[in-house]
Amino acid sequence: MGGASAAFLVGSAMAGQGPLHALGARSAFGQPMERTDGYGELEDMGDIALPRGFRYEIISRAGEPMSDGNPTPTYFDAMGTYRGPRGTTILIRNHENRRSTGRQNETDVVVPPEFRYDELPQFNAGNTKLVVEGNREVVEDYAILGGTSTNCAGGVMPWNSWIACEEVFQDGAEPHGYNFEMDAGAEGPVRAVPIKAAGRFVHEAVAWMDGILYETEDQSGNSCFYRYIPDGNINGPGQLAESTGRLQALVITGEPNRNTDKGFPVGEPFEVEWVGIDDPDPPTDTIRFQAAAKGAALFDREEGAWTGNGKIYFDCTSGGDADAGQIWEFDPRRQTLTLIYESPGQDELESPDNIVVAPRTGDIFICEDGGDPQYIRGVTQQGEIYDFAMSITDGSEFAGACFSPDGNTLFVNQQGGSAASNPGRTYAIWGPFARRRRGGRPGNGGPGGSRP
Repeated sequence: MGGASAAFLVGSAMAGQGPLHALGARSAFGQPMERTDGYGELEDMGDIALPRGFRYEIISRAGEPMSDGNPTPTYFDAMGTYRGPRGTTILIRNHENRRSTGRQNETDVVVPPEFRYDELPQFNAGNTKLVVEGNREVVEDYAILGGTSTNCAGGVMPWNSWIACEEVFQDGAEPHGYNFEMDAGAEGPVRAVPIKAAGRFVHEAVAWMDGILYETEDQSGNSCFYRYIPDGNINGPGQLAESTGRLQALVITGEPNRNTDKGFPVGEPFEVEWVGIDDPDPPTDTIRFQAAAKGAALFDREEGAWTGNGKIYFDCTSGGDADAGQIWEFDPRRQTLTLIYESPGQDELESPDNIVVAPRTGDIFICEDGGDPQYIRGVTQQGEIYDFAMSITDGSEFAGACFSPDGNTLFVNQQGGSAASNPGRTYAIWGPFARRRRGGRPGNGGPGGSRP
């Protein structure tokens, strides 16, 4: 297709659809990915590189004492923000501890025994709550949920709660492989109650829309995309754990067991339908096999999920011909699934994980989970991609990107390792978010350029 005609079609496809759809439109119409300089070249600022005009503070480190007297747990992961009292911002943060699978350098999430989900000490993951004043200073922090394993991603619910997902299928004193909800307004630890009806499998992230909980599964090669439809109206914390309902998996209509990992067309919507999971709480890790037996589509390592423009977006960290990542769009109104972007290689985007929208521009920020150095990439409304942050002193993944309720501060984690040698950290990043450069000029390289 000629350049002018293709450009017109890309522009038409992008109109009103948002940055992720615009990114896919470029690929669908054969347009090369255009790198923009975004906020400008990245500059070494110590722990991370950021564009000039931005600043950061490390507001929390693994191992540091918290308000409850316990050390901050290790392995920071996904996170959500909420408006707190008296102008504060509340953060709920996952800790992906997994000592039960052999990792020995962890600092436990400590809650009173009566609040723990599993009494066995090796199940040492959970969540912490941070109360941040003025978007910069933590004035209170404590463990809010404990006794779980491998709390990876999750999702913010519209009634001001956080759902944390166990990225594991294990047995202890209690079975593991569930989602857990906590009220962001809780003033101390909450009792950990699994949402059993939403399924027991290797969870990653969740997103809520129109009374339905959408769920991703972090398995290589044969994960499925699920939805949980509660029987009743859900409008408050704790109700999902008490609910009954239907767990279903997505099927591409007319193409049972379609493998989406290789050779899937970008930009083409496929009609879908849903099949029921007969046993959503199995004793062994069989839900994806139950789904596949009924023709469910197969994905490669589903990760983060996000809602926007009336659609559900999720990414596959290892998906695509280059194994560098895919971003998908599910349209609940039309019941269609579209691969809107596939990375051709790590120089463009490597292993997309958590994603978040930037309130000031509508750009999407994507945390990578790839090789050192790690990046946070931005995607504009025109489908151009740029570098926003790069790791310097810590090569662990960025995770948990989320904005303060006023949109002025980006909070993001680096997962870290041992609290003694490589502590996880939570950054508060602020600066001229509303003044990103327009027009898509190519970037100049430097610290934020493409990987060598």
